[in-house]
Amino acid sequence: MMKCVTLPYGHEERTVEIPEENLAWIEGPRHAPPIPDIEAAVRHAIRNPIGSPTLAELVARHGKRTLLLVDDSTRSTPQKLILPILLDELNSAGVPDSEISAMIALGTHRRMEHKEIAERVSEAVLHRIPVTNLSHDPKDFVDLGVTPLGIPIHVSRRYLESPITIAIGNIIPHMYAGYAGGAKMVQPGVTSAITTGRTHLIAGPRVYEILGNVDNEVRKEMETIAIQSGLKFIVNVVLDAGGAVAGIVAGDVVKAHRAGVDIARPIYTIELEEKADIVVASSHPADRDLWQGFKPVNNCGMLVKDGGTLILLIPAPEGIAPDHTQLVDFGTTPGDEVMALVNEGKVKDEVAAATYLAFDQTRKRINVALVSDGVSDVEARKIGITSTTDFNEALTAALARHGSKARIGVVTQGADIMAHFTKKGEEVECLDLQQTYQ
Repeated sequence: MMKCVTLPYGHEERTVEIPEENLAWIEGPRHAPPIPDIEAAVRHAIRNPIGSPTLAELVARHGKRTLLLVDDSTRSTPQKLILPILLDELNSAGVPDSEISAMIALGTHRRMEHKEIAERVSEAVLHRIPVTNLSHDPKDFVDLGVTPLGIPIHVSRRYLESPITIAIGNIIPHMYAGYAGGAKMVQPGVTSAITTGRTHLIAGPRVYEILGNVDNEVRKEMETIAIQSGLKFIVNVVLDAGGAVAGIVAGDVVKAHRAGVDIARPIYTIELEEKADIVVASSHPADRDLWQGFKPVNNCGMLVKDGGTLILLIPAPEGIAPDHTQLVDFGTTPGDEVMALVNEGKVKDEVAAATYLAFDQTRKRINVALVSDGVSDVEARKIGITSTTDFNEALTAALARHGSKARIGVVTQGADIMAHFTKKGEEVECLDLQQTYQ
C-alpha cells in the first residue's frame, strides 16, 4: 500500500507516494486557532507595545520623520495587511504620510523590481508612501565601530539618520539567528555585506546549535547592532502552517521579540521519537532558489540519521545561488579549507562562505537529493548533491541505498521547522499532529 502525501511546491503542489510500511512520521508546522479580527489584533499590539514607548511617545521624543523596514519577497510577512494599519496608527500619532517612507531591508539579496514591490506591499501603500530598495553602494553605509565579538558595524546611512525606525517582520526558527524577526531586520537587513558576512561566519559552522536557540551569541550580536544603531520599534507577526496570523507583537526589539518567540515555538517545533533513514521534505516557503533552500536542507537534514538521505522538493526557479555565485565555485571543498581561504582574505563573498559552511555540516552527514525543475543534476553535482525532476526516481535511489525497510519521514513545510526528540511516554502529541497532515 502507498500513502499519498500532497506537499507545497512553490505556488503549486506535488503529490508523492510513500510506501506505508516504511512511513515513520508526517510532520510540519501546526495550525493555530484563528484570530477573529486580525486588523483589531494588529492595532491592539501597536497601541500596547511590549517594553517600549507608544508611537505617540516616540514621536514626541524624536520627531515625525519615520522609516519603515520591510522584508523582501523571500519572507512570508503579510506586509499588505500590516502596513496600512501601521500607517494609520502613525497618522493617529501625529505623523502624516508625507513624513513616512519605507525601505526594503534586502541584506545581501537582489533588488526588488517595482512590480515585485507593488505586489509585496500593495499599490494602495505605494500611493501613500515611497518604498525603495536598500542601497548596496558601500558609500551609503556608516561605520559604527565593532560589536563585542569584533564584527564591524556598517549600517545604512538612510536608516541611521531616520529619527524613528520601525521594523516589520515575522518570527520563525532560523538557522543563523535562532529565530528570525526582531533585530534581524537591521542585521542583516540594512547592514553591509561586510557586517553580514562576518556575522554569518560565526553562525555558519554552528547552525546545529543555533536553530531554535533564541539566546545564542549571533542573535546577541544582531541585537547589539540594532540597539546601537537606534531601532525604535518592531511589529512582528507569527504565522501558522496555513499562513494565517497566529500572533502579533509590537514594541521593544528584544522584549517584544521574545514574546513572539513564545508564540512561535509550539507552532514550529515538531515532536519526533526517531530520526529517519530518509526524510522527504518540501522546501516551502523557501522556494525561490537553493540559497533560500539551504534552510530546509539544514533544518530537515537534522532529522535524518547519519548516512541517510534528504529528498528536498524545491522548484528553485532562480537556480542555486544567483546572488552568491561563489558558493557554487566552492564546489565540494571541505569546509575547513574554505574557512582557511576566508582567513587568508581570498574570499570576496563571506556570506557565500558562511552559507557554504552551514551546508557542509549537513552534506558531510547525509546525502542530499533535490527534486527540482530549477536546478539540474549537472548543476547540483557541482556542490556534491544530486537533482532530478522525478520524485519516484529520487525515492527509488534512496531505498536502494538504505534498504527496503528504510524508515521514511515526511516534512510538509521544511524551511521553518525545528525538532524536539521525545521519549516513549510523549507519543500522544505526535499522533495528534500527524492526523493534521494525513
